Amino acid sequence: MNKIIERFLSVLTACTVTTASMAVPAADAVGKINVTALTDKNVSVNLDYYEEEYKAPYVGEEFMVCKADDDKGDAAMIYNPVGGYYKCSWDKTEAAEFLIGADKQIDMSEYKQSYISYSAYVNASSGYAVGAVISCCDKKTSRSAEIRVLEAYSPDMYRADEENTITITAGGADYYVSIADEENVPVELIYVVRADSSSGKEISGIIDIKGICAALVDKDFSLDTDKQARLYIRGTGESGSIFVNKAAIVNVPYRKSITLKNDSMNKRAVYLDGQYYNCFFDRTDAKNGSMTVSDGRVAECTYKNDDMCSSSLFVRGIWDNSSRTFEKNDNMKVFYDTSINAEDNYAAGVLLFSIDTGIEYCIVQFRNSDSFIDGSRDRAKVRSLGTAEVDGVKYDLYYRYYDYETCMSYPCPQIWCVSQEVYENSYYEAVGSVDLQKHYEAWMKDYIDKDDRITEIFSFAEAFGGVRGSFTLASAEFDISDPDAAYDRVIDNRADNTAPSICDGGSIIYGEYGGICTLKNNGDIIGSCQLEADDAVFRFGKKRVFEMEDEEIDYEKGDFINLSYKAYVSTDGNYSIGAEGRMRGEDGEEYIDFYVYDSLNYDAVPKNAEYLGKKQFTDREYDIYVLYTNDIVTAGRKKNVKYYCIAHNKTENSIICSGQIYLADAVDAWDKAGLATGPVTTVALNANIYGVGGGEIKLEDSCIYVERNNRGKYTSKDIELLQKYLLGEKCSLEEKNYDLNYDGAVDAFDMVELRKKISEKMY
Repeated sequence: MNKIIERFLSVLTACTVTTASMAVPAADAVGKINVTALTDKNVSVNLDYYEEEYKAPYVGEEFMVCKADDDKGDAAMIYNPVGGYYKCSWDKTEAAEFLIGADKQIDMSEYKQSYISYSAYVNASSGYAVGAVISCCDKKTSRSAEIRVLEAYSPDMYRADEENTITITAGGADYYVSIADEENVPVELIYVVRADSSSGKEISGIIDIKGICAALVDKDFSLDTDKQARLYIRGTGESGSIFVNKAAIVNVPYRKSITLKNDSMNKRAVYLDGQYYNCFFDRTDAKNGSMTVSDGRVAECTYKNDDMCSSSLFVRGIWDNSSRTFEKNDNMKVFYDTSINAEDNYAAGVLLFSIDTGIEYCIVQFRNSDSFIDGSRDRAKVRSLGTAEVDGVKYDLYYRYYDYETCMSYPCPQIWCVSQEVYENSYYEAVGSVDLQKHYEAWMKDYIDKDDRITEIFSFAEAFGGVRGSFTLASAEFDISDPDAAYDRVIDNRADNTAPSICDGGSIIYGEYGGICTLKNNGDIIGSCQLEADDAVFRFGKKRVFEMEDEEIDYEKGDFINLSYKAYVSTDGNYSIGAEGRMRGEDGEEYIDFYVYDSLNYDAVPKNAEYLGKKQFTDREYDIYVLYTNDIVTAGRKKNVKYYCIAHNKTENSIICSGQIYLADAVDAWDKAGLATGPVTTVALNANIYGVGGGEIKLEDSCIYVERNNRGKYTSKDIELLQKYLLGEKCSLEEKNYDLNYDGAVDAFDMVELRKKISEKMY
């Protein structure tokens, strides 16, 4: 790090005292004290936990309390090991500092994520700060250093000098960076101060430790981080306190990389952190190749082609059913970084596909020949479309198509937009950007309508003919506006579980404690979370509740429920997707919970469950279990019981999966295993994310289809009755089911279906 004081200006208004210079005597501990004096309304007063007070200076394995030797003020921490909370208090101190978390060695490069999640109650109007401390070493000077992150602070603690500080971004927040060279301080202090400090008495947030360290490296800091970050509390001046009820220090390790091989039987793709990765090899019997995707989102690609009619295509980017158009999305930019190690015949750039025209558009910014354009390799018909200029770069345009089955499998027609610049080096780093809107205005509008839907936008690299080499798709970022985001409906239950569910037609969209559930305008349901414990779980999805007896789904009367979904899964831990619900059993009692896990990546068999055998239905093999419990008993003295139907073959952490769940098959399997079954009272198409780390699952095309046996014939009197009901008149629906389109609501659409039924009967 080039440390220049003029470049990095300390603007802290209070004197800073490093913890390394403190004396370390033993703790002063007291017995039980009055709980009500320290709860600040965050802990119930009737808790009878054992609390100890530790006065500065104190250093322990899990926390530290410090002040300077000549500081005449008081600083103390009250710790409750059972309740897991801390109260940091100070009185007339020049600088009281508190560290929460174990002081242990870690290698941050081994972790995908490292962050601190905290929540606290501030009882001070000035002189306080909450953040993190990261011990490190300046590798350029070999001097010990300490990164102090201030997330929430009083105005008197920091004054921004934007002209003389560096700005970084991490975890979606902006920070000011400055260096403090202070007398009698044995370490270098690097202050990273959040630009928009959290305000109010109750504060909470997530401090992206790894993101901050990476952002500092990007700003020419050379730091060796060898210690785990700890939560940092600072208090100065008159008496004040900060009650910390949550201080979770989370390190999420990397998963193993995923390899897609040159195998005609291996058609699965990788879906990681919102991006799709895949490779496509033509003439798989004539060459070898693979794509290996690491947890750091880097794709290493190799190929060895022996056939002149072959190609190896590697892509990463956006692939889903979202409707992106040049009319609706006014901003569509792609930024990519691709390393190329190829002797001959390759192209790299951006690829997109229009589902309406069926044309693939290839914008090539890097190449070392144009032999792939003329069609001699794969006997394609090629027509020149002239030239275009975008952002000062001249491109040649070609239309390539096939009127026969080629060595490739029915390729779609292509338009190639190829930069006129040819690169002669066989190895280099290709860093490019493409503004798709500018390309549309320059040439694409002649071939695609402005409202045509674009379902694929990729960074790509492709090799052609009998060649060998490698590509590294190091990064691909997409700046695409989302005008539909204004219509998103969000259930944010990260802090608590009080956010209400969303009623959408006949379904209820829900997200339980621990994450965010978003219902997109196009009907997609996205669940995302950042979990902090091995036993943590976040559940979300859509459900149907059949409250009235006549609404319940009775398989013996011909009713049924089918569920379908397509899921984009990217998780650090475990997950499951499937059907969950409740069912009546003997004597009509509602005491049965059922679980059909269709896609999952772990052994979800509950402890003490009884194995009942295997069953093959739909396209998968399932293991059948039952778990009898004693902790829940109904009013009819029935003990709660859980039925399980779990897919035998597991799926991956980073994958696009889909499924059709015919619930009748599972009910039939439980029934034949000797278990009691009855009408279904609740059913959910549900996704669960488990364990430490981040996770996101997008449910696309999710559907709960309910078919009820129509119990009775319909006549013109039913039209009259339903019309009265829809007009708000007081009437009884005579125990008939008028939900004829099975969306969970009785409305005008059901009147249309009713008229159809009566019309069909008449003719």
